[in-house]
Amino acid sequence: MRCFVSIEFPEHLRSEIFHAFEKVNNPKICTGNFVEKENLHLTLTFLGDVSEEELGKAKKILGKIDFQKFSIETGEVGFFPDENFIKIIWVGIHSPEIINLRNEIEETLKKEGFDFKEVDFVPHLTVARIKNIKDKKLFMDEVNKIKPGKMFFIAEDFSLMKSILKKSGPEYKTLERFGMRIRR
Repeated sequence: MRCFVSIEFPEHLRSEIFHAFEKVNNPKICTGNFVEKENLHLTLTFLGDVSEEELGKAKKILGKIDFQKFSIETGEVGFFPDENFIKIIWVGIHSPEIINLRNEIEETLKKEGFDFKEVDFVPHLTVARIKNIKDKKLFMDEVNKIKPGKMFFIAEDFSLMKSILKKSGPEYKTLERFGMRIRR
């Protein structure tokens, strides 16, 4: 099964971000797949296809991660790969602790035999996967109107998620949450 480790965002924050992009989600402006509100999350690590045995091993490893709650702030709207060739629209996420948590998760999993593709990590929420921009000026005008503002929340846990790919889009299921541990 396809699995990843993520931080799930509170419903009110997902709702605000989702609704901020509704005007861009218009076939006269662009075509693509806008992420469903319930699917907005921050991916920390993509595990890929894992067996049941590997899944059990990952759960044990993730349960030992030394995790302390921390504040997360949303930021700017951005694009992958860049503004000249837009394939993904995202909202930036800011918190130095995210980088530390991701590094600890990946290093710990690597020591136990998990393998990862090396990628630059840019903390973000993917909002849309763009197939075609019909009117670049109108698209940019609408995107530039979006000012999600700084929204904060406290991350108290991270999740091991399963991704089920369907014609209607991916469906994500939380397999297990891992909360903060008391430091001794």
